[in-house]
Amino acid sequence: MKYLIAPVSAAALMAALAACSGADTPVETADSHSSAYTESADADRVMADGTVDNTALTETVMARPAYVMAAGEFKASDLIGDNIVGANGETIATVADVLIGKDMSPSQIVFRDGGILGVAGDLGTLPFSAVQVKLDADGEPTIFAALVDESLEGVAEFEQDGADDYRLASELIGTNAELAVTDTYTRITDLIISSDGSVKHAVVTDGMSGVASADRLVIAFDAITVVQGDSNGEVMVNMTPEQLKTAPVLNDA
Repeated sequence: MKYLIAPVSAAALMAALAACSGADTPVETADSHSSAYTESADADRVMADGTVDNTALTETVMARPAYVMAAGEFKASDLIGDNIVGANGETIATVADVLIGKDMSPSQIVFRDGGILGVAGDLGTLPFSAVQVKLDADGEPTIFAALVDESLEGVAEFEQDGADDYRLASELIGTNAELAVTDTYTRITDLIISSDGSVKHAVVTDGMSGVASADRLVIAFDAITVVQGDSNGEVMVNMTPEQLKTAPVLNDA
């Protein structure tokens, strides 16, 4: 008992001495409504009602910059399935796909000539220099060519070397690609092409299938590598998750 009482007696004695001294300066004591110590920003705080304040644990989400497509840029997905309007103002073919150029060279339009509603018919290729892509007010492209039906008959047929070699835009779109160094994946959802046929950028999600985020992020197309050029090929994105976090968000509204 003496051990517990001694500190209390000493405190009482000091208070009595302070009162008797008549000093004008009050004794500074701890405010019962303030914290006795300051916690770090990463620690939980116990509120007055006993609950835990987790606001300090909320990760600050940095605002991403926006990417707005420049004049003459369009998405590959908007081209595929579109009509090619000939010199006579009539549809002469449909866009079946976009053949991606090797080593960043311009791509080519893979068209389907004949058939019914773009089904069946012969496949051929046209360089972007042979067509003109015009965008309407909503950014939707229409393809014009100074050609007629008969002109397409002399164009060499398109033959794909092998399935899933990622030479076609439709094969890359929807593909899950692994980020460099880690086992983290992203999904390629589109390609951004310039009017000369160069593929400038790829549109990806922050997380496979967009699970982590619905944002469509724009990265340089040359960051994408096909590890093998056959049916077992794998697609890699030469970026780390940290680098992907700084990628701009596509704003094509």
